[in-house]
Amino acid sequence: MDFLRRRFILIADDNRDLAISLSMLLKLVGFEVETVHTGGEAVTAAKSRRPDVLLLDIGLPGLDGYQVARQFRSDDTLKDVFIIAVSGYSPDMFRGRSTPGDFDHYFTKPVDFPTLLSLIHKAG
Repeated sequence: MDFLRRRFILIADDNRDLAISLSMLLKLVGFEVETVHTGGEAVTAAKSRRPDVLLLDIGLPGLDGYQVARQFRSDDTLKDVFIIAVSGYSPDMFRGRSTPGDFDHYFTKPVDFPTLLSLIHKAG
């Protein structure tokens, strides 16, 4: 009964306070959540347990968010993960470095939680 399965969200953000706060809010509304703090940890965690949604900071240490997104998109088991970029970078900086298909949506920090929640629910 897949429709009863709780959706799994992976948060990759080097701002630990933000990642933990967002994780707590998402858990309160019923999601399973894991947080990591580097790009490499995001890839490793996703290969261990495929997330339904990845909330991905762009300015991660090691692999940045662009590199992580491209690794997901080139991996047959991860290519359909709904990837939401969550960044302190301006949308103009983001558009200049991202390629079509890297991300499904983009938020500038601070994230409006009701809007984020609505988008996660629409992600399927």
